[in-house]
Amino acid sequence: MEIDKEEIKQRFKRSEATYNANAIVQRHAASRLARMLAATLNYVPTSVLEIGCGTGFLTEELRAIFPEKVLYLNDIVDEICLKTAERNGVPPARCLPGDIEKISLPSFDLVISASTFQWLSDAPAVFEKLAGTLKRGKLMLFSTFGKYNLREIRLTTGGGLNYRSQDELIDLLSPWFKVTEILEEFRLIEFPDPLAILQHLKRAGTNVSGDRSIWTKKRVDEFIVDYNTRFAMDGKVTLTYHPLYLVCKKK
Repeated sequence: MEIDKEEIKQRFKRSEATYNANAIVQRHAASRLARMLAATLNYVPTSVLEIGCGTGFLTEELRAIFPEKVLYLNDIVDEICLKTAERNGVPPARCLPGDIEKISLPSFDLVISASTFQWLSDAPAVFEKLAGTLKRGKLMLFSTFGKYNLREIRLTTGGGLNYRSQDELIDLLSPWFKVTEILEEFRLIEFPDPLAILQHLKRAGTNVSGDRSIWTKKRVDEFIVDYNTRFAMDGKVTLTYHPLYLVCKKK
């Protein structure tokens, strides 16, 4: 799937008010990543970059660890970045809004990101760029989603993101980073019916099929029938999330 950054930006802007209530796994991922940071970090960083801060799940965790003068925030949606900064006491001057693949970056002692890197168009180029902001031995931690993420959606629609496996990520990172820890989870979320899954994904800013075509009533009805045929059990349906967590040390 070709990643349309402008579409991603508009979807997250539209879902800002509904995101927190629906991004259950993303909230969990931010919390787990923060715990991994606390268990791993063995130096005191003077500048920390959070990529894809969104509505602030990870930002809240980071503010409990670092003072506001250390933390820099990035998000593809300018307004969301500024709102999250304000809520967490981070000065506006420490917002670096925009597409992380395009904006210029100063140097940092630590880079961290939750549930964002699956949206990268050119992951190797971004990893090289981020490595260039870090000194040798400094850390980058991130969570993303693995191969089995939203597997039911891909099997039903034939579309969606091309999620990477652990081995693929390690290979992409290897020129610049040594992966010192990698964890994975499988989280199955129950829903009363396939329509509730569509609503859940839309409210969390996710494009179900990966294309920009209109979901007509006929298409929705066909999706519901197909999803039920494949995945309904005991009157409910499930959706798989597959979070991956990586601790990477700059070579």
